[in-house]
Amino acid sequence: MSEAKVALITGSSRGIGRQLALDCARYGLSVVVNYVRSEAAAEEVADQVTHSGGRAIAVQADASVPGDVETLIGRTLEQFGRLDCVINNAGIGNTTTLEKLDAAQFEATVKVNLLSAFLVSQAAVPHMKAQGGRLIFMSSLAARTGGGISAAYAASKAGIEGLMHYYATYLLADRITANAIAPALIASDMVKAMKLPSVEGFPLGRLGQPDEIWPAVRMILETEYMTGQTIHINAGRYRSR
Repeated sequence: MSEAKVALITGSSRGIGRQLALDCARYGLSVVVNYVRSEAAAEEVADQVTHSGGRAIAVQADASVPGDVETLIGRTLEQFGRLDCVINNAGIGNTTTLEKLDAAQFEATVKVNLLSAFLVSQAAVPHMKAQGGRLIFMSSLAARTGGGISAAYAASKAGIEGLMHYYATYLLADRITANAIAPALIASDMVKAMKLPSVEGFPLGRLGQPDEIWPAVRMILETEYMTGQTIHINAGRYRSR
């Protein structure tokens, strides 16, 4: 992708999203750093990009709220005039047990993790059709195994992959690809806040690192012939069939 192209990363003030914003900028993309509450952190990411010679803006928007999504896409187009890639990264998760998980918690998780991906992708697609583009959905190992976070988290991530498959089929003629990336546990603020088992039993004896997601993103950016696929990054904890 050329320097003029633009990537929007939801939930990119910290964690995986922050790392991907920096990686996209190093790759030559202009970057939209999206956040809900962490304004200082988001502005720091955008400043880091611009101080390195790239182009970036930080935009406050709740990606699970239609009006906020309209603002997010509008600011992107106002600043850069185009949109070429969306990385649907916004997500929450907590280790609520099945017995304690209630309807409100379930709905809140699905809203942030799944509804946001639908709303942002739906709003972005019309602005990609002229030149083609990339939709990237952050899934999880939990989509395939259930994981150990919560039923709500697993269901939302499985839904992400179903949504990705729909977009991949629906947009075939528009040169817009849709693919998912499904990491195992990655060292991030969300994961660090959870009560997790010892990593000694994990492959390689450690969590994944945020910068280990970028190679998969880069492959998606550079590959027009791949769509409707999930790329698994989990050091062998799950082996796709």
